[in-house]
Amino acid sequence: MDTRLLSLAGGAFAIGTGSLIVTGILPHLASGLAISVDTAGLLISIFALAYAIGSPILSTVLGDADRKTVLAGAITVFGLANLGAAFATDFWVVMAARIVMAFSAGVFMPAANAVAVAVSAPERRGRAIALVTGGMTVSLILGIPIGTAVVGFGGSHLAFLIVALFSALSLVGLLVKLPRGLPRGTNTLRERLQVAARGDVLLALATTMLWTTGAFVLYTYIAPFLTNHAGITGPWLAATLVVSGLGSAIGNQLGGIASDRFGPERSLSVVLSILAAALATASLIAVSLPPALAIWPIPFVLFIWSAAGWAGHPSQMSRLAAMAPDATVVALSLNASALYFGIAAGAALGQQVMRHAGTWPLGFVGAACEVAALAVLAFTLHRKRAARRVPSLSETAAPARS
Repeated sequence: MDTRLLSLAGGAFAIGTGSLIVTGILPHLASGLAISVDTAGLLISIFALAYAIGSPILSTVLGDADRKTVLAGAITVFGLANLGAAFATDFWVVMAARIVMAFSAGVFMPAANAVAVAVSAPERRGRAIALVTGGMTVSLILGIPIGTAVVGFGGSHLAFLIVALFSALSLVGLLVKLPRGLPRGTNTLRERLQVAARGDVLLALATTMLWTTGAFVLYTYIAPFLTNHAGITGPWLAATLVVSGLGSAIGNQLGGIASDRFGPERSLSVVLSILAAALATASLIAVSLPPALAIWPIPFVLFIWSAAGWAGHPSQMSRLAAMAPDATVVALSLNASALYFGIAAGAALGQQVMRHAGTWPLGFVGAACEVAALAVLAFTLHRKRAARRVPSLSETAAPARS
């Protein structure tokens, strides 16, 4: 196995853990900063928003810099920001640290995927990208549960220290394994905007944003949801998040197989339907069963929901690659921005739901967002079929000869 790719995957693992670790430590973090749980959830919104806006801009600005320098610098800044958050006692300081984390993560991940492509043979590029992004999936299985478990011993500060340690280890791997002189970025902001303006691409990005919004309405506040409605806390919460991470990993693999076998549109339709049903079922269990009984079905529902949430990514990326074959890298980077806009919107929407109604409706609201994503997908497919039915000018304008 190419150790250069493993060093990139290690960075993705640190980024993934640091990005979403707040979801598992939300109650502890809120207590330590003397704020409400729903306010603490804004730390996820601001991270996602900063990533979505900063990634395309910073990636363009740094496009002509050496890739090894960019990657090493980004993971260093990410680790230092987590170190700052670990010792912060003020909510606004942690908020600022999260913004810095998002900017550095938004530089690291596109550069890591680009390097994975550059150092791999053409027939192995898909697997190279899968290995790098697999670091993100492993963070859901190991990184976030580890961070969730350690807060019981050292508070939320220890979780940020763990991420800083992961970042430092990743930095060593990058410095040792990556060569200099790797290909640099070439796309301008104008090129990115031109791709985003295409009608089919814009609708696909809207689908990504709505689907991610629905997932993160609940996932942002998964810790208080599980505590309130299934009595799951402490080590059991960490174990439940492992179950969720396993679902994500399995779903990502099955989603790729399904996309290749049944087509991306059909696969994505099924995935969004399952995701909507799973989210609605979570809230249905919350309102119909006492915690002593809900503790058994909710982890299973969480597994299905996580699997469905990640199963759609291969289909969506395949769709975008087909829509913009002349600018696939740009289209996929725009999809990443749409995904993080969705995370920000989901966390903000979940905060308002919690503030006004509590945790039980979170799944219902998330399911409504998935239905909206399905509606956009259905409109896109209708538009595509209608375009195929329109006869070409050559077929309608050519007069019959006598």
